[in-house]
Amino acid sequence: MVKFLQFFFQPVRFALATACVAVGNLTGAAEAGPNAPVRPAAPVELQKLVEQSNQQRDRMIAEHESLARQLKDATEEKRREIYEKMSEQKKAFEAAQSALHKRIREEQRAQRALQRSR
Repeated sequence: MVKFLQFFFQPVRFALATACVAVGNLTGAAEAGPNAPVRPAAPVELQKLVEQSNQQRDRMIAEHESLARQLKDATEEKRREIYEKMSEQKKAFEAAQSALHKRIREEQRAQRALQRSR
């Protein structure tokens, strides 16, 4: 089950890691050293988007685990229904995550453009 979840969420983990690294790059200037350029803290909007993405991921995992528990005791017909439901949830989750990641990238671009204009 764990291997399935790891495979299932691999693209999501990559996208979240990318967003978290971007947020960390904005806030980690003090750790870079005294000669590093000063960068502003991560904008509140970007932090909210990352948090929203994390919440969606947590909900999806909980729903998936619930369906997996139902799968153990299900008949063959019920198993098909559960697999179908899992597939639909995965597609909906991927679409929602894709939209959030696009918003995160747009916010990052806007922040970079704002920094360049200063």
